[in-house]
Amino acid sequence: MDERHRASGPGSQGVTHTAAATAPAVGVAGAARRGRAGGQAPQRADVATAAEESAMGATRTDTTTGGPSYPDPRDPRMLARLKKRTPNGGYEIADTELVRAIRAWDAQGQRDVAMELCGLLVERCMPEFRRHAAGLRHRPDLMEDTIEAMIEQVLREALDPSEVFMTQNFIHYLRCLCADNFNRTLRQEGLRYRRDEQGRPTGRPQHIPRALIEQITVPTDDQDEQSASSDAIPDPRDSLHERLAAVEAQRILTYLPDPLDQRIFALRALYKMQWEEIAALCGKTERTMRLRFEKARIRLQAALSAEVAAAAGAIGEYTR
Repeated sequence: MDERHRASGPGSQGVTHTAAATAPAVGVAGAARRGRAGGQAPQRADVATAAEESAMGATRTDTTTGGPSYPDPRDPRMLARLKKRTPNGGYEIADTELVRAIRAWDAQGQRDVAMELCGLLVERCMPEFRRHAAGLRHRPDLMEDTIEAMIEQVLREALDPSEVFMTQNFIHYLRCLCADNFNRTLRQEGLRYRRDEQGRPTGRPQHIPRALIEQITVPTDDQDEQSASSDAIPDPRDSLHERLAAVEAQRILTYLPDPLDQRIFALRALYKMQWEEIAALCGKTERTMRLRFEKARIRLQAALSAEVAAAAGAIGEYTR
């Protein structure tokens, strides 16, 4: 009786709350002990950390359809995440996840959404495109054509589900794509040269420029012969030889590493311009133009002499 009165005294309420609070903990501890006794490992709480939430942010499960929900650029918050960069220079949503989203939206028939994501992909790739095409900055038209070819290829393969390399290592895929398109342009335009140990171009281009190939027309049948005979009288000057001479002059000028020296030599030796005109075009003094021209002439003379000697040696070994 006394014990019941003591339990129902002023401190009984605190004892009751303490027992209620410790009861779940005791139950969880008992369950854990029973699990270890039965040989089962304690299960981890099903709560994602902040790092896991960031990693799973690109593709989440859609509760309505049960399938993955890919990034939707129509959502302003998702669009901001697609453009957001990480501290190490990458993007919060990786390029491979962006490619998978493009293919998923295209497979669902949402072509406009896929095209918007393609625009974001091209925007990400553009710095790499311009860096690889910078070797053609002396020919802006070829540089723009090369970049357009890179864009066309990356968009075509981003929409192709059979292309798996770009989803495995996107940056390596992108660099290979840029190098292939750049080298293709060099081959088509006849700008690819063999180089010696010092890196200087030697010999002639490995291919005829595409602009020259388009001008060569050979009649193959009687109809072509009739059409060729009915054309106007051609120019007495041989334009093909002039074009080849221009290509050879451009090759020789590549022995001069400075573009200003190339320009000075071309204006003086090829276009026969006066020194004051060359100085006005280049923004330098006339004395500077004369000195740079003389140094360039000596350098070209030495390079061409070495090239002729190498060619003569190769011919001698062949005829021996």
